[in-house]
Amino acid sequence: MSKLRVLHVIGGGEFGGAEQHILNLVSTFPAAEVEVAVVCFYDSLFASKLRQAGITVVTLDQFGRFDLRLLRGLRDAFQSFQPAIIHTHGVKANFFSRLASRGLHVPLLTTVHSFLRYDYASPLAYAIVSMMERGTRQWNRHYIAISEALASILRDQGVPGRDISVIYNGMDLSPYRQTQSREEDRSRMRREWDIPEDAFLFGTVARFVPVKGLPVLVDAFAKLQKETGSSSYLVLVGDGPEREGLENQVKQLGLESHVRFAGFRQDIPACLNAFDCFVHSSFYEGLGYTIIEAMASEVPVIASHVGGVKEFVFHEQTGLVVEPGDSSALALAMRQLKESAQLREAMVKRALEKVENSFTIELMTEKILALYRKLIP
Repeated sequence: MSKLRVLHVIGGGEFGGAEQHILNLVSTFPAAEVEVAVVCFYDSLFASKLRQAGITVVTLDQFGRFDLRLLRGLRDAFQSFQPAIIHTHGVKANFFSRLASRGLHVPLLTTVHSFLRYDYASPLAYAIVSMMERGTRQWNRHYIAISEALASILRDQGVPGRDISVIYNGMDLSPYRQTQSREEDRSRMRREWDIPEDAFLFGTVARFVPVKGLPVLVDAFAKLQKETGSSSYLVLVGDGPEREGLENQVKQLGLESHVRFAGFRQDIPACLNAFDCFVHSSFYEGLGYTIIEAMASEVPVIASHVGGVKEFVFHEQTGLVVEPGDSSALALAMRQLKESAQLREAMVKRALEKVENSFTIELMTEKILALYRKLIP
């Protein structure tokens, strides 16, 4: 049997959940069955990680952000690689790939990682990207939704159910299951962040953008500190356009001595090992990659009851859930979890079982490969 040639297309200007998903997927395709390459519009950290993993990368960073010459660059890449499947991720990649592939008779598959309404704060930007996405859907063959929540949105927008497959993002759990290094990581990271070894540490990992609801988390932490004294700490791992506003909020609330901004990190497993609780405060989430990572690391979670999170974080079973934007409810959940070691232990055990049964990279890869075979003419 000849190898299946698969070409992924993504902007790749940042390294978020979609990029991690592609890296996981293409790194675990069986080499004897699949030949894969990735087209990135930017030559950045993601492209470097792909190269380190031995994946062929084509970059189109010589063109401007919405340079129509991208169409020619993409079409050249398509004709050179001769894929049997073109698999796109993100509005820009979807839009240009659908236009560039016309006439090539290659099935286009799009993975939907998020809900566009929450990705673009500006109404004008949202209107433009919605038009780009919906106006080219006629040339797309099939969709992978990474949660039933996102599949429901697609159906509401008129995409036929037969053209949608729900396949959860899978991840390599091994970096988060290195139990022998947990105590060492905990001590080392706390020394780096100047946090006492015995302090209760809340933490999160997120892009600092509006949809992540980080001001709500800071406000909830302030309420918790006021109610319980100053025995807890909060670490925010990540970066983005909201960082300055968050730093100002922390100063205004007088929390500088108990809140740490850790910046963008690549040692997320070590960071998670330092946390006593992972707090997710998003207003929406297609799935919630960082929550799954925390659950795999046996860190108890508190999460917004939104989107795909509802499909695996069950209240007082695999985590605590709160309504998005409610800082008082979030503070109450943080206090409840901090004060009950028994609850933390019970939830951690059930959460790990859920992750190992639903979110492995092997299960995801198997399902996506089966879908590829189904779509080939």
